[in-house]
Amino acid sequence: MKLCRLIILGIAALPLVSCFGKKEEEPVPAPQKMVKVLTPKADEVANKDKSLEWMVRYLAEADGIHREAWWVLTAARPPIGKSPFGKAQRALLASQNIKLTNKSLFRCDRYLVKRDVLGLVGYPQKGEIFEKCSEKTEAKRLASFDVPKEGELNIVFYPDNLQEVLGLGAGILNKQIQCSLRGKEKLESLNCKDWAQDRSKEQMIRLDVYDYQKSGKNLIKLRGKVYENLTDIRKIEADVPMEGKITVLETELYAPEAPPVVVTPTPSVAPVKPGIASPTMPTMPPPRDLPDGVDPDVMMQRGQQQGQGVESVPVEPGADGWPEGEAPPQDEGMPQEHQEGEMDPSMIVPEPIPQPIPQQIEPVEGAPHGR
Repeated sequence: MKLCRLIILGIAALPLVSCFGKKEEEPVPAPQKMVKVLTPKADEVANKDKSLEWMVRYLAEADGIHREAWWVLTAARPPIGKSPFGKAQRALLASQNIKLTNKSLFRCDRYLVKRDVLGLVGYPQKGEIFEKCSEKTEAKRLASFDVPKEGELNIVFYPDNLQEVLGLGAGILNKQIQCSLRGKEKLESLNCKDWAQDRSKEQMIRLDVYDYQKSGKNLIKLRGKVYENLTDIRKIEADVPMEGKITVLETELYAPEAPPVVVTPTPSVAPVKPGIASPTMPTMPPPRDLPDGVDPDVMMQRGQQQGQGVESVPVEPGADGWPEGEAPPQDEGMPQEHQEGEMDPSMIVPEPIPQPIPQQIEPVEGAPHGR
């Protein structure tokens, strides 16, 4: 009986031992098959992310360079990311589902990125960056980019849709800004053409030369013009050297206009020629050379008498310069009393004396003729 019981218990225990052995062997091959299937996909995703990683880094460095360049030109640094480079960087970050910071700096901070990868390792590739604020509105194209190989990025910005960071003047001018970024591990060179951005509400700066060289003599070299109401008024040049002082030079393009001269007209008075009567004064004969002590009025009266055939009598001047026997004329004033029937000489108003006609007067023998 005891032997039978042992045999029965042994037979019953065999299935239990075999079951435990199977459970330990089954889970071993399963993890190996899963790793082999996921490995190629993980490598492909890593290649795509790597191409975006250095592009985001280059755009961030370009944003910092632009902040320093704009501080040189305007003495004011824009906030971090407040540039076309910063907007493009934020769009690439958003395409990787990375949460953006400082969203309050922008009216709209929603983006759409379209990429066309033409190579197995991520190069070459090209794409476009849009800003889409609402599903009901059309997306605005901010930039388009081209990546021929790793470390080379060519990007074009469209100012008409970047007025938030470039200003109204650049949007009206609406000339595309072309930039090229080069480097290996970090950005080493940045070159842009036709960069336009508002300096103030009235002025805009447009740069024909916008160059950054990490290893160059001049870190930043800027050449362009200052516009006021979309009219160029000054030339601007700025250099940021590796060592030394930063230089900024603005030169007037046109000389300032001279203020108008106000000329006050003066009344012209025609000269009165001798012998021609003036409307305001009688004609006087030309002066003559008379002997000392002889009054010219007396001699003129003598000449008129001679012209009428009256014999002239020689008169010797007295001590007071008046001919003897004749009293000098009285000062103008109140008329003196005179006898009835007599006329006071001072009351006679002389008429304008006409110009005497030159005549040949025969002198009387033994008497001077007035010269």
